Amino acid sequence: MSDELRAKLGRLLKPREAAAAPPPTPRPAVSPPLREQLQRRDARVARQAPSTVAIADSAARSVGPPSGLVACERSGTRARITRLSGGSAHGEWPLASALQSERAALAQAARLDALRELPLEEALYLDTETTGLSGGAGTYVFLVGLARFEGDSFEIWQGFLDSPADEAALLAETARRIRAASCVVSFFGKSFDRHRLEDKMRLFGIEPPFANKPHLDLYWPLRRLHKGRFADCRLRTLERELAGVTREDDLPGSFAPAAWFDYLGQRAHRLEGVFQHNLDDVKSLAVLLHALSRAQQSAG
Repeated sequence: MSDELRAKLGRLLKPREAAAAPPPTPRPAVSPPLREQLQRRDARVARQAPSTVAIADSAARSVGPPSGLVACERSGTRARITRLSGGSAHGEWPLASALQSERAALAQAARLDALRELPLEEALYLDTETTGLSGGAGTYVFLVGLARFEGDSFEIWQGFLDSPADEAALLAETARRIRAASCVVSFFGKSFDRHRLEDKMRLFGIEPPFANKPHLDLYWPLRRLHKGRFADCRLRTLERELAGVTREDDLPGSFAPAAWFDYLGQRAHRLEGVFQHNLDDVKSLAVLLHALSRAQQSAG
């Protein structure tokens, strides 16, 4: 992050640090790089289908930090931790169906032989929310969803970037958790989530944890097996068609950057919708892992 951007973000966040002062009435200034990202977001919104925009406009807004955040003991990073029963249904299957997947089928479908020997109960399910699609210093990974099975529970850790000043701590905690897993499961994560995290980790001198780490990106094998069957191979389409997952009032991911920027600017924001969207994405990774195993077994 440049010194100029750091200074401007510091001025943007300074009113929040003065707890005794009343909330400022003027709208805080937004630095040029962030303003450009908001302008690009507005252009994308203009191209959205009216129904999508209507859902986003109706999403509940809140003020202040997202609820339920706790500080991690090791890093001080703030996160929301959700524990669900492995028997909880997500669509037509329980989350724990992921553990019943055939590793040989997964290895064949993903063309990743390492999966044949890996304990699926030690896999980590990854999904991120960022301020943009490009990499580099100007893009923030402001929410990291990491889920794993803990006994009979499915635990979702959602690390939140409360302030750009805490970026290094969030990245370091994310790297530690990924490094401890047997493998990573994502959807389009090899092409997107991984690279956004690696870019930012290197900027802070943090060793990325992905090297030599088996990474099952569900998008590619599911696309090979189902291309042409459905309208597209997006996550929302595949989770609906393969696992019966339907989402009500889901906040589209394209609105996530604005929710974070609104939070930084002390405006009413839709971060609760972003947290829920991220949570549902991670849950879908578990059932789509099982769907991949079944599809590969059927294909022979």
